[in-house]
Amino acid sequence: MDHVMKTFFLAFALSFFVGSLFSQDAALLAAEQSRGILTGNGVRWTVTVSGQKSAKFVAISQGGKILAEVLEPADSAGRRYLAEAKGQMWFWKPGLSRPVSVSKRQRLSGNAAIGDIASTSYVDGYKVAGQEEGEVNGEAAVIYTMVANSLGDTYAKIRYWVTKKENLGKKVEFYAKSGVVVRSATMEYGNNVNGRPFLSKMVVSDGEAPIILSYSGVTLKNFPASAFVRDDLGSSKDAVLR
Repeated sequence: MDHVMKTFFLAFALSFFVGSLFSQDAALLAAEQSRGILTGNGVRWTVTVSGQKSAKFVAISQGGKILAEVLEPADSAGRRYLAEAKGQMWFWKPGLSRPVSVSKRQRLSGNAAIGDIASTSYVDGYKVAGQEEGEVNGEAAVIYTMVANSLGDTYAKIRYWVTKKENLGKKVEFYAKSGVVVRSATMEYGNNVNGRPFLSKMVVSDGEAPIILSYSGVTLKNFPASAFVRDDLGSSKDAVLR
């Protein structure tokens, strides 16, 4: 699978698989809604990637699944990715007879890891192990420490900064089993949906040049379940992606 394409999707993927923790913590619920999770609808976005590489794709998320199609660069247009619950990820491009699985190793290494960050759930597969007072960019925040429930989860631990004033997730760190920070991301909320701040920018860092994802054209609506069927990745998706 092309490394540039893995970068796009992996930078988008870090937040869409929902667990029961939300019902236990109103601040986490509000934070995830501003990232497009538990809104009561599906979400469609246009995502522009910049940094060492550039690209553009359109994506829809609903019910713990994400479907994305590359728009730019032209030589990669039409490639699609599907992230399912439990962390499974699939790739398809014109000419392939069936989707190809993206392994956990691919999701952890290089450009692929960026897409996994954008789609990794901060909750499903993880449990809150603790919380503490802190701040992010000068704002008072609660720092949640979440640990993986199983070895199948991409990261062993996540630390998530949620602001107290507006309940917005502004920063997240991802840890390997060794306890080392593998990568981090910061989020901005310049979009507005239904009167609430909504994700507009994510900057992902892993020791190299940051990768920036800008989110525009946000639309909330319900999408048919058929849009997220793995074996149909090569079928026409114009009705849901356009």
